[in-house]
Amino acid sequence: MLTREEIVAAFDGDDEDLNVPDLDGIDWEELDYFGWVHPSGHLGFVVLQSPNDGQIRGVRLNRSTRKARKPRMEMCSWCHHVHKTNGTAMFTVSVKGSEGRHTLGNVVCKDLDCSLRVRDKIAPGSYMRESLYRPAKVWRMQQSMHRWLGRANQI
Repeated sequence: MLTREEIVAAFDGDDEDLNVPDLDGIDWEELDYFGWVHPSGHLGFVVLQSPNDGQIRGVRLNRSTRKARKPRMEMCSWCHHVHKTNGTAMFTVSVKGSEGRHTLGNVVCKDLDCSLRVRDKIAPGSYMRESLYRPAKVWRMQQSMHRWLGRANQI
């Protein structure tokens, strides 16, 4: 369970544009990370425990939604949830130490709710059924997320 102060501290105390959502009613036991999207829609935020040193880290992501003209299926690269049109967004993160010259992008569920999706806590379910059992889905999502954020030197 995290407090608002701990979340702000994870972003080096800079709460200028964080806009932390209401933390009441959050089931922390079901989350591998805490993620939310800024009301403006152009920023995403992820707070997680680093797998390397156990510290709480905050990662600021740039978000660009992709508007599809034709109906199509989209898959999240973290949780492998298959959405109908406009269920994902492109999130980019700056590589730490590059002074903003290098960024890495990833297509992720547009609301950063992958932790809940792999546990089937959000409807609708994936449009591509998997026979993989839940702990393996959680492990795969964590590995994908940690690999991407690790490549960006964020965790």
